Amino acid sequence: MKRTVSSHDPVFQDEQFAARYLKKHRSMADKFGREYARKLRAQGFKKGKIIDVGCGFGGTALALAGSFPAAEIVGIDLSDPLLTAAKQSVRDRGGEGRICFKKADVQNIPYDDDSFDAALNINMVHLVEAPLYMLDEIERVLKPGGLLFIADLRRSWLGLVEKEIQSALTLKEAKNLFDRSCLRKGEFSSDILWWRFESTPDVQ
Repeated sequence: MKRTVSSHDPVFQDEQFAARYLKKHRSMADKFGREYARKLRAQGFKKGKIIDVGCGFGGTALALAGSFPAAEIVGIDLSDPLLTAAKQSVRDRGGEGRICFKKADVQNIPYDDDSFDAALNINMVHLVEAPLYMLDEIERVLKPGGLLFIADLRRSWLGLVEKEIQSALTLKEAKNLFDRSCLRKGEFSSDILWWRFESTPDVQ
């Protein structure tokens, strides 16, 4: 299936669309948060700084915050409606002080080199204009030996049912993109809906 352009605004500035997106993807974001919390614990992570690059409404970051009360978590995104929802969730849960959501471009991350112990990037690669810039920026702000988790939709025949999947990368295309990036070594996996990339700690 040939790749197509995303069917919606990649910045999600329309408030009605953002509200529908939040409702539809709330459980998905929480599931990713719980999955990555398990994987972080398995690698010995207990505290430190985590960045969610393309955090949306903050569901994954908030799930991680519940699993790591000693961690500092930053989420960046360009969608004003989704960031508003994320910040309200922090206030509702009393997470001020250790969870910060900031408006910022994932292709130009406003943090110093080697600032974070772990980085997440979920459902973003197929949306950004220059994904290679985003991947290189993630590598720049992630500490040597830091843990990296990236996941995105995988283009397949499911695009006949869900149009957005038509704008995603195949696993082969994702691997080719990552080979051109500065990202640290890692391993790919995939299922019918997603491909995933995770850093390989023993080769840092």
